[in-house]
Amino acid sequence: MNATGGELIGGRYRLLELIGQGGMGRVWRGRDETLGREVAVKEVLLPQGVSDADRDQLVQRVLREARASARLNHPGIITVHDVVAHGGAPVIVMEYVTGVSLGTALTRNGPLQVPQAAGMALAMLKALRRAHEAGIVHRDLKPDNVLLMDDRVIITDFGIAHMADATTALTRTGTVMGTPAFMAPEQLLGRPPSPANDLWALGATLYTAVEGEAPFSGETFSALCIAVATQDPRPAVRAGALAPLLAALLTKEPAQRATAELAQAELERLAQGSRSGPEDGPVDAPAAPPASTPTMTAPAAGAPAFVPAPAPAPVPVPVPVPVPAPASAPPMAEPRTAGTPRPAVPAVPPTTAAAAPGPASPGRSSSSPSSPSPSSPSPSRARLIRFGGCFALLLLIGTLLPWNFMEHYLRAFNIPTLLVLILFSLGHALPRPRWRPARVLPVLVVADAVLWFFLQRLLALGVRLTDLGTAWNPGLIATNMLIFATGAWLLWWQVPGSRPE
Repeated sequence: MNATGGELIGGRYRLLELIGQGGMGRVWRGRDETLGREVAVKEVLLPQGVSDADRDQLVQRVLREARASARLNHPGIITVHDVVAHGGAPVIVMEYVTGVSLGTALTRNGPLQVPQAAGMALAMLKALRRAHEAGIVHRDLKPDNVLLMDDRVIITDFGIAHMADATTALTRTGTVMGTPAFMAPEQLLGRPPSPANDLWALGATLYTAVEGEAPFSGETFSALCIAVATQDPRPAVRAGALAPLLAALLTKEPAQRATAELAQAELERLAQGSRSGPEDGPVDAPAAPPASTPTMTAPAAGAPAFVPAPAPAPVPVPVPVPVPAPASAPPMAEPRTAGTPRPAVPAVPPTTAAAAPGPASPGRSSSSPSSPSPSSPSPSRARLIRFGGCFALLLLIGTLLPWNFMEHYLRAFNIPTLLVLILFSLGHALPRPRWRPARVLPVLVVADAVLWFFLQRLLALGVRLTDLGTAWNPGLIATNMLIFATGAWLLWWQVPGSRPE
């Protein structure tokens, strides 16, 4: 069938303009002449050169899938109104959505922030779970099949979705249905469809939304299929807190892949950070599990359809500044008149603004704990300065470096994260080693990296906190620790009173 503009389909649906085309069909904007409303009319394009038996099988498959999709009633799934025959092929009539696809939004505006991507993926997952409950697997989920309109995230084109029934074989031998870059490995191998296929595709779509590119690529169709089936996805750079979930969804073996329940719980947690003020952009993810879809405000005319929210500005913690001791002698020092002999051991060593050359006093001791001075600062004050400096440095590293996302935990006042920051700061503030500075730096780097990995694993097992505001990447964590250890080492080296004389 080759429909043209103005043609009447099924005696009821008038084709107005072509709005999209894919491998399985063309989509028209149409008008329901009976009800006077706009509809989307999907004209199914059957493959060329197939036998009559295969053509009949494909037509019956489309009819079954259309009827199956029509049973779904969910705001995250496009509504099927009707299916009619025209020119020997089926035509599916659906609701008309005026928004843009996720693929188009990413091309226009670039990748999303983690909370916005998590909120959108949460809405998609809820829609997929509704379809899975009805025994339907989408099998072709990708950014181009996700539409964004007002406050809805809509999965469309169930064109190759089919009933997950072992007695129904719908895929023609030798034909790969779907988009390989977003298809699960077992789907490429021709195994029976299952909800795990859609969870993989959700992970690949979420990866693309937050990273700006698909997790797998290849120069040819065969190379792409081999990459999906045998290679690991390219390392995520922008995913941040989403990285563990992406790895779990993109697991090759379906039995080891993250379940829908676990994925939904993690997405709900990550989507909490997307509620912000109007200046953060038009995208707002759901803030509570009862919400079925994330809130996405429709853009004004001429404005971008999908704008990622900017990262919140970090709030630096003030660092205590060392206060020099007074230039005059402490008040407990008694005045001495001319000719009065100097006591052998004064109660408080005399201090002056500048040291004058001359013989040292027998009782002078720069390490006396009871007599702080510019040349002998208080160790407790040095510890306080180093604690504040280390704590502030951790906050700056966790909020300013692009691969960290600690601000989400700080805004939620996450107790485990704050305790880890305090523990690290105390660990650098309390000791006063006598080692040479050249020996201290490598020891601090190694000790900090080991302690960070140990605490992150411990919290993951104890309170199920999978990260501490940093990407779960050994190289990036080592970089964080190198920067922090160097700053802590400079404080230990330069703050007076940090090293025993």
